Amino acid sequence: MARTDAALSWLLTLAAVAVAGVLVHREFFAPPSRTPTLFADVNDPMTFVKDWRSLIKEGVLVGDSTAPVLVVQFSDLECPFCRQFHRTLQEARKTWGNRIAYSFVHYPLPQHKLARPAARAAECAFSEDRFDEFVTAIFAKQDSMGVKPWTSFASDVRIDNVKRFSKCVSDTITIDRIERGLALGALIELKGTPTVIVNGWRFPVTPPDTQFRRVVGDLLAGKEPQR
Repeated sequence: MARTDAALSWLLTLAAVAVAGVLVHREFFAPPSRTPTLFADVNDPMTFVKDWRSLIKEGVLVGDSTAPVLVVQFSDLECPFCRQFHRTLQEARKTWGNRIAYSFVHYPLPQHKLARPAARAAECAFSEDRFDEFVTAIFAKQDSMGVKPWTSFASDVRIDNVKRFSKCVSDTITIDRIERGLALGALIELKGTPTVIVNGWRFPVTPPDTQFRRVVGDLLAGKEPQR
């Protein structure tokens, strides 16, 4: 009887693992939809996040915290849509200068095996005061991730102490800001990356350049953005 119970318990455990595997596969490895984020549609309206300012402190702020336009982006450094939006954001910053700032909140997706190491490397670059430059370099050469060493990216953005940077990257200690980003993304029910929030207005999918610039322009003019 004891052997039967043990065998039954073992089979139930295997079944649970199998079901969990199917769910994970469906969630993260389903064929890509026609939009960058899962379960969202480009025609969905923008929504307003009431406590959006509390999200800013959970990421790395690039720019002035008093800027009239503040962007919160939940991002994955291996995500091609994140690369696309980062270019849009960088062009917007060239246009509006210190009138726009952004907070980069880490949200490395589990199906991207290099996303979490890249997030760690970015945090190490933050310690060397080169976060924005490093993130931009990663996105610019995203296809080289896994081939090009992190220290080479560090040299590209002129991190002075590459040895200290390398030690930081190889460390195994948990980085709180990455874990907080993941927890926060789950809390606000993120559907994909990038998730973009501008002065509280959350886009349903990755905003194209024209839409993003229109929304920023509306906000700078003191108007509610067109949705």
